[in-house]
This record gives sequence, structure tokens and C-alpha cells, in this order.
Amino acid sequence: MPSNERKLQFKILRECQTGVKSGEKERFHAYHEMFYVSEGQCSVFIGQRVYRLCSGEFAVIPAGSLHRTDFLSVGQNTKYVISFSDQLIRIVDDFLGEKISASLLRAGTVRAPVQRQDALVTLLNRMLHEYENESMHSRGLCRAFLAELLISVARYRAGEEENDGAIGRDEGRFQEIAAYICNHSMEQITLRDLSDRFAMSPSHLSRSFRKATGFGIREYLIQYRIQKASVLLMTTDMSITEIADQCGFSDSNYFGDAFKKATGLSPREYRKIG
Repeated sequence: MPSNERKLQFKILRECQTGVKSGEKERFHAYHEMFYVSEGQCSVFIGQRVYRLCSGEFAVIPAGSLHRTDFLSVGQNTKYVISFSDQLIRIVDDFLGEKISASLLRAGTVRAPVQRQDALVTLLNRMLHEYENESMHSRGLCRAFLAELLISVARYRAGEEENDGAIGRDEGRFQEIAAYICNHSMEQITLRDLSDRFAMSPSHLSRSFRKATGFGIREYLIQYRIQKASVLLMTTDMSITEIADQCGFSDSNYFGDAFKKATGLSPREYRKIG
């Protein structure tokens, strides 16, 4: 990922799509993300779980979470995407005098009460306006709006039973497969291994996993390994060769190429700017 995104403090954008389409290409990043669906439906795969969201629902994606979003409605799909750093969260916590981030920043979905949904869209549009116009007090206003938004989402999450994504039995099956891949990511997992273990033909497993999660089997395995490697690069003094081996890459040169393709930076570059 570009170095300016590594240093991101706050960003908001509104995404509008017509029809069923794949969402963002980015798989994981160093900042937290929330998005709010104001129109249509979408599917979001976070870590090892698939969630289905419709109008009036938030997805919470903590920093470093492997994820993928796809729009599901054949009509208009609109979502607001809010990105913010750990540093900004600490500023908001200090401003509020309480650490709401501890309970808020865990992966999942949250439904806003129907009577609050119009007010939320108004708040998000005000935040978007200030972010795009960059007037004298825009930075402070964006922080204040973010604080209000986070308080609201924390309140919804605490006061209501969290939405479980309402996934079907088949999608739950692919969550099992995703969890198995993560738990065995240091091994040389093949499509045939998974096919035998989960009693599915290779072609059906491959096709259905992509449909449920947005990832191909090998793509998910590689992205998970790279996500794991990015954490080790930032939090340990292990050598790049050791990290490659720890994350299931038998060849450190291949690891370097795959890491740069996924993040835009070599492992050494990624470690230096952390």
C-alpha cells in the first residue's frame, strides 16, 4: 500500500454502485475501517466470517483484518466508508474521557435503529462535506463528527443484540474452510487436500468459496500469510527469511515478490516505515 495510506489519520468517502459488483481490491490495511450501508445490500468477508448487510447496518473492520466487500443489490448500492488510525482513536478517547474503542473495535456488524438512520446519513454527509472542502475548522469538525459516530455505534452495539450476519448453512460451511486454512497456513495446503477433507469436488469447492467470500482458495491463503507477515514485520526483530518461513513461504524470494504485489512495498520497506 502507498506510504501516504500508511500514515492515514482520517478519511471518508461515499461509494455508489448500480447492480451486483465486487467492491474494493484492498485486502488489509494498517488503519481501522467502518462502513455504513445507506442503500442496497452487500456481503463482507472479515477474517474468517461472512456477513450480509442491508440498509441501516454498519460493518466494523479492525486494522489488519483481512477483508473483502461485494455489492449484492441489482439496484442502487451506496455505502459510506470511514477510515481512521489508532492515533486518532486515542485522540477521540481523550476527548470523550472514556475508552470507547476497546468495546467498539472488534470485527462484526451493527444495526442502527430505524428512527436514527436519517440522522446518521445527515451526520455522514456533514463529515464528508468537511473532509472534501478542507476549510479552516474542517479537521476539528471531522474529529467531532467521528466521536459522535463512534459513540452512536458503540451505543447501538451495547443496547442491541449484535447482528450475526444472517448467513446460510452453505456460507457457514465456507467459514469453516476459511478457519481451517488460517489454522493450517504454515502447511502446504492444496485444493485437493481441502476437497478431500470437506467432501466436495475441487471445482465446486473452488467456485463456491469464491462466491461466498470473494477470494479464490490460493488467493486467500497467500493474503492471510502476508497479513500475518505484516504483523511480524512490525512487532518483532525476526529476519525476513525467518518471517517467510514462519508464515508458510518456503522461498523468501517468492515471499518478497508476493508481499510487494499485495502491499506495494518490499518487506524491508514496509518494516522501515512502520
